[in-house]
Amino acid sequence: MLVANRRALVVLDGVGLLSLRDGALAGRDRKTAAELATLVADARRAARSVVIGADGGEAMFVEIVALGDGDASPVAVLLRDPNAPVEIECPDLETIFGVTPGEHQVLVQLLKGYSSREIADQFGKSILTVRTHVKRAYGKIGVKTRGQLFARLLPFLTIR
Repeated sequence: MLVANRRALVVLDGVGLLSLRDGALAGRDRKTAAELATLVADARRAARSVVIGADGGEAMFVEIVALGDGDASPVAVLLRDPNAPVEIECPDLETIFGVTPGEHQVLVQLLKGYSSREIADQFGKSILTVRTHVKRAYGKIGVKTRGQLFARLLPFLTIR
């Protein structure tokens, strides 16, 4: 399990919407537990992202990605406060995968959850340039979706 910011660390203390019980991630109440179970089951078919608890004021962004094939495969769980900024570093992308500095910059922003349009606006690039960076970087890394990108790059990421 990854916690992407300080507020998500409340999971480890058992005072938030989610907690660790006997080494497993659990919901504080039945509704949250049911949402979490559905997310994990669905993630084994395709990566899932959702905000849990948004209606109760306290919310947690949960992204779950299968790390293998089949119903018994482990999953990666990323937790973060949807209102807090995320810092992601992956300094080895250029060396390991051969991506260019521009592709690297775009990938980091994708991993932070920004859309291609937001990335283009942020860096003063055209949307076509950003899409080209994404297409070429995905090809170099060997992925087709953002969920696959996250799962593939997870071992190389530093998330705060």
